[in-house]
Amino acid sequence: MTLKACHHHGFTVSDLERSLEFYRDALGLEVVRISDRKDLPSYNTILGYEDVHLQVAILTHPVIEFVLELFQYINPPGTERQLGNHLVGASHLAFEVDDIDQQYDHLKSLGYGFINPPVDVIRDGRKVARAMYALDPDGISLEMFQEFEDIVKE
Repeated sequence: MTLKACHHHGFTVSDLERSLEFYRDALGLEVVRISDRKDLPSYNTILGYEDVHLQVAILTHPVIEFVLELFQYINPPGTERQLGNHLVGASHLAFEVDDIDQQYDHLKSLGYGFINPPVDVIRDGRKVARAMYALDPDGISLEMFQEFEDIVKE
């Protein structure tokens, strides 16, 4: 038995509309659909809760094959937890961008947070990229990097 493909990546968010403003409006992902999911026994079984009620948004990138699923739990109500890249189970997405400094300025002008501004990534004495970690409205980290073209991908 083998894996066929990576289908999507999902994040649980506290406010779907606020998250859409970030992922759709600020990052440029396109909404495929927004759904209200409730009264579905299979969801109760799959997710391990009773009377599951979710709001779900499916987004994609207009050029690359990428699907992001955003969940807002209505029932059971979503609860916040400690976030940090060092915590076991932490997750992040990494996006390659054309101009990391421009991306930083864009997100900063919209009031979004960061772990760090763009920084040069030095490996083996060579500058191979510039990278930053941006934060979505729930503090979920998103790596963004600009790779230099003359570097062979590892």
